[in-house]
Amino acid sequence: MTIGIYIIIILALGYISVYIRERWLNLKWMMPLTWLGIFIHESAHALACVISGGQVTGFRVTSREGYVTHYRPKVPVIGPMVTAIAPMIFGLIIMGILNHFWLKTSLGITSINIWDNFVKVVSNLNPLTWSGWILLIIFLNIGVMMGPSVEDLKNIWPLVLLSFFIHSESLAKILALVIALIIVNILLFLLILLVKYFLQRKRPNRQAYGNN
Repeated sequence: MTIGIYIIIILALGYISVYIRERWLNLKWMMPLTWLGIFIHESAHALACVISGGQVTGFRVTSREGYVTHYRPKVPVIGPMVTAIAPMIFGLIIMGILNHFWLKTSLGITSINIWDNFVKVVSNLNPLTWSGWILLIIFLNIGVMMGPSVEDLKNIWPLVLLSFFIHSESLAKILALVIALIIVNILLFLLILLVKYFLQRKRPNRQAYGNN
């Protein structure tokens, strides 16, 4: 497959992950855990904007949402595209550093097959170890870390088209791992959503009684 197929899948799954979190999982206990992904996402936008000649006018990150306001980068065409794609690139760098120094290749890249990467990632998830908890944090953050906003998608489409002409097995392996991580992220979100649903159903219905 060309790199473009992997990019499309990442963008689609990332958007789904962000939508699920924002629409149904605004849970107080989850917000501090997903703050990291929001911070990395918005920081990547800000850094890429400055590098491409733009000026950041506002930066805000909370445990629920974040945003960056800026003047358009001075580098035409490429500047806005690089700013839009920056969270994916920066996210990959962060994961690479974490994996090398702390996870000890728990996120090893060995195949362009998404399923193989998915099985490897899940098999390395051991909640009895500290590295397993780091993986859980990554799973909770990976969608919002790399998932595009609607505005990002407007600027990123030329790069997506260009990626369909790129063939690289090494890059395909990295992107296949990212897809596997986002799939785990979505499955984890759905599991949390299911638990939330059953807990709400088990709560006794409260009825108010008054004097007639």
